[in-house]
Parts: sequence; structure tokens; C-alpha cells
Amino acid sequence: MLGADVALADSHASCSDHRIVASAVRTTGDVEAFVRCAAQFVMEHGTQEARRAFSEDDSWRHGSMYVFVDGIARSGEKSLTYVFPPDPSREGSVWGESIDSFGTDYFSEVYRMMAVVDSGWIYYAFRNPLTGRDEPKSSYVIEIDWNGNRAAIGAGIYALDLPGACHSDEVNASALAAQPSDEKLQEFVRCAAMVVESEGYFAKGELENDSRWSSGSAYVFVMDTMGNQLLTGSKTRVNGISLHEWGGRSLPTDQFRGRDMARIGDTFGEAFIYYQGHDPKTGGKRPKVGFLKRVIARGVPVLVGAGYHVTPDRTVATETCADNFIVAGSIKSRRDIQAFVECAWEYAIEHGPEEARRAFHEDPRWRQGQFYVFAHSIAPSGLESVVHVLPPDPSREGNTWGTPLIDDFGTDLYFELHRILAMVDSTWLHYSVLNPASGSTEPKTSYVKEIDWNGQRVMIGAGIYERDLPGTCDSGYVNAANLEAYPSTEKLQGFLSCAAMQVESMGFFAGPSLSRAPRWNSGSIYVFGVDATTGEVKFSGSESSFQVSGRIPEALFEGRDVFQMLATFGEAFLYYNATNRATGRIEHKVVFSKLVLAQGVPLVVGSGFHPDSVSTSQ
Repeated sequence: MLGADVALADSHASCSDHRIVASAVRTTGDVEAFVRCAAQFVMEHGTQEARRAFSEDDSWRHGSMYVFVDGIARSGEKSLTYVFPPDPSREGSVWGESIDSFGTDYFSEVYRMMAVVDSGWIYYAFRNPLTGRDEPKSSYVIEIDWNGNRAAIGAGIYALDLPGACHSDEVNASALAAQPSDEKLQEFVRCAAMVVESEGYFAKGELENDSRWSSGSAYVFVMDTMGNQLLTGSKTRVNGISLHEWGGRSLPTDQFRGRDMARIGDTFGEAFIYYQGHDPKTGGKRPKVGFLKRVIARGVPVLVGAGYHVTPDRTVATETCADNFIVAGSIKSRRDIQAFVECAWEYAIEHGPEEARRAFHEDPRWRQGQFYVFAHSIAPSGLESVVHVLPPDPSREGNTWGTPLIDDFGTDLYFELHRILAMVDSTWLHYSVLNPASGSTEPKTSYVKEIDWNGQRVMIGAGIYERDLPGTCDSGYVNAANLEAYPSTEKLQGFLSCAAMQVESMGFFAGPSLSRAPRWNSGSIYVFGVDATTGEVKFSGSESSFQVSGRIPEALFEGRDVFQMLATFGEAFLYYNATNRATGRIEHKVVFSKLVLAQGVPLVVGSGFHPDSVSTSQ
């Protein structure tokens, strides 16, 4: 199909660039890489061996993660099941009618989608083999040839922190306190953030008093962007005192040496923080890992957070490079950065510092564009830290950094890393630094891990500059003209996420700008906003949008309730046929949409590009 090549071009090109096993899948990006590897496995080994491997090999099946293959047909009554590890008895037979909670046959939706693209996302409710109940599932599918038949190979993920999930029996303070991990902490905070986002300050009673949100040392807190605490599930209340439980900037108890942690959360949208926190079990202070999420509560930006204590006997289940292998050129997200650093750490351990230094400079696997590996000694200041690997500026290697490296958030980054790595052996750091590609200082998120480097304590790491953070969304990079010229699903997500932030902060007052301003409207690219309860188009950069106002599900999705789907998943890719206003023709369209609150009204904000026109013009 003509448009599919463009839709796939920005994704991981092959399993040699990014391969991941079933047990390591955590995010939708992981799912996409997993399915691409599965499709490649079928091409290389044939259908018989693929069916066996997908059913029996641990690399392809773990818990609720598995590979499925179904025939592409108009309904489940005509679609043959080729691979279904949870119930092999279904294989070789038609599935039967499969109407999901969003109103259409799942197989009919795959059939419709595959008329637009050769790969993409489908959102539905399906039985989770681990819980035994129907739960929201996001699956990535690719069209393949299965013994001469059109088939869709895919895999999906059940996320616990979707708007339609967040089940109290799975995501709660007790579960976090009992088995603390970064993953459980993120889920806990994201679910709490949805309560704050929908209820605003009226969430105070629930978050402070409901045992779901407070158990032992695990509890929810909310701050404003100045760092003042608004509510807390802790019995020790410091409401109105900056910054929460770690003291104010002017106090000698300030662990962050003036670092503006609230501003970091506001800039990055989501951020990890590390500090010494009071443990109600022991009565003393212990190292604590915290997580902040920025939301708009009734028009006001706030930070929702929680944390867990790091125990001395803590064992962190880290993945190996064999579980999640990725090269620099395939990095797309923070999750990819973590896998990249784990691989770099293993490479340095196995081959030694000298070979690692050479490889990190010269091999494309380790250096591509903005992505590279750095290594610096762990010291309280840039005046003391020796630079061991810095590909953008090799002249610094072998010397101390030379000056305190003070970023926009207020402290020497070397001090901050030295402080954190006294508590944990790997960490996330959110900071601002010069981006050599743009020549300007930009927010950057890095993952670092401690390593022995010729007998010295050294941190090895890598980072990513993201374009759709609350503190960025730079109009020079995120704009309609750029998306029109270089369309990709990644650019589309960044573009739409920035537009959605405009709606979150300004409500319906954002409509005129999003409809007409050149930043949001160029060629075939435009932004639209639809009332999720009525289907009424509230604003759009294209007049043709108003022709389907109030009837989008019937007009474009054969009755599928995309509004209910978005209410469940929060955001989704959509695939349909629409008029390309640049050509006047009906063409395939790839759209990304998010559900946001505009002055209390649920609004679907979306944008998309036409892959067919792109492929014919490039």
C-alpha cells in the first residue's frame, strides 16, 4: 500500500536495530518493536516454526504478553485464527463474532484499518489472562503474508494507568508499599493525577483520607508550581511550606541546594526526584524515590506526586541487553534511552574502558545524531569530575570539567548526580544543557548508571531532547509546516501534544489560534477540537470538518464509538479516509487524538497527515 511505507518509515526499521523479548515489554514503544521482530521472524523462519516459537519460547510469551496472528477479514465470523497462545484450540478455526465495548467487531476494525495503512494501533477491550477480566488493550498490528493469505500479526499491552483502567485493586498505595518499583510508582501517580485533573481541589478529601491513596510511607501529595504543598496523604502536614517534605530553599535542611524541583516537574511534565524522606515506620529519614506529574486542575497547573523508600537490601530487577537491545539510531523515547544505557554499561563491563571509549566515539551503534554515550567520574562538582567519554567534545576527555555546570534549575549537575548516586546506583536526571544540533539550551532527560571505570566511580549515561514537553513545545520545531514537510507518527504525536496543552491551559479560547495561526495550520495539516459528549466540532483549521459535526463515528468509523474509546485510553491513533484539502482528493489519513478537559468539557483534540500524498511527492 502506497501510504504505509511513510507511516512506517519513522518507526524502528528492523529487529537488528531494536529487539526486545516478551518479559521486557513495558510501553507501547516496546510493543511496536516486539511486533516488528515477530513479523521479521515469520519472514525468516516460516509460518510453521513461527507458530511453534510464538506458543512455546519464553522470548515470545510471558504473562499477558504474546504474539497473535489472525486472518484479515470483514468480521470475526470469517477471520481464521492462525496463532493464539492463550487458547491454541482456536487456531485453524474462525474466531466468531467479536463485538467489543466500543461498538464494532474487532476484526472488522482491523479490516477497515488495513485498507488505510499496513500497520497501526487498535484499541479494544479483551480478556486479560492474568486477571481473567476484560480490560482495555492497545495492540500494534502489521499486515503479513501467512501461507498466501492476508493476515495481521500483533501484540498488545494492558496498561494499569489508562483513564479506563486504574483499578483500585491493582493500583493503590498498599501495592506500591508492598512491592515498590519505579513502574508501580509511575502508575500510582498517573492514576492519582487523573483524580486531580477531573476533580481539582475537590480531590483533597479523597486523596488525603482514602486508604487507596495512603498506606504507610506511600501516599499522594499535590504541589503548586511554586513548590507549595496543597494537600498530602501524610500525617505530617506542611501545607503552604515550600518545598513539601524536604524543606525550603533558604533552609539549611534543603537537600537540593536550591534546585527548583517544582519547576523541573512543570517543565518536563513527568520527572523522577530523589531525596531523604521521613519514614513513618522507623521514625527517621531514608532515601526515597519520588515521581511528579504535571496536570491542569480546573485551569491551574499543579504537580501530583508520590514516592517509595529505598531499602538497604533493595534488589532492582534490571533488564539485560539481550532482553532489550537498541542502537542509537532507533531511540525514540525515554524508555529507549534506559535500554540504550543498560546496553552501553554491559558493553563497557565486557570490553573494558579503552575499547568502550573507542566504540562510543566511532561505532554508529553508539552514536547517531543527538544520541551518544557519555561517562564522567562521580564527584561533588564539575571542578572535580573527570570527563572520560564525551563524543561531542573529545578535547575535554581526561580533564576535569573545569567549572561548576549550573543548569537553569539552580544547581551544579555534578553535585546533583553525586547526591543521587549516594542513594541509588542508577537514576533519571532532568536538566537543561546546550543541544549541539540546535545551538540552544534545551531541557534534556538522561539516564545514568554507576560503573567501575579503571577503579574509579564513574557514571555512564545518555539523554534525549524532547520536543513536546510543557517547558518546550518550541514553535521553531513543533509546527504544521515542519510536520507537513517531514511527516511521521512521532512528529504528529509531538505536534498534537503541544496543541492539546494549549487547550488544557486556555480552554476554548485556544480554538481561534489553533484553527488559524500558521504554526498550527499549513497545507494539509491542521488541528481540530470535537466535543466528546456530542460529537460537535468546536474548532478546526479545515471547513470540511464541520460537515461531519455530530456524526463522526457513523461517518468515518462504521459506527465505532471513538469518543468512548478515547475516554478509555486517553489518546489514540485513528485511521480513515478524508479529503486532503491540499489536493482536493479523498485520501488515507493517519490521525493522533487526545482527550483533554477544556473548561470542564471533555474535548477530543486531533491532527493528522495524509501518507499517500507524502509518498508520491518524495
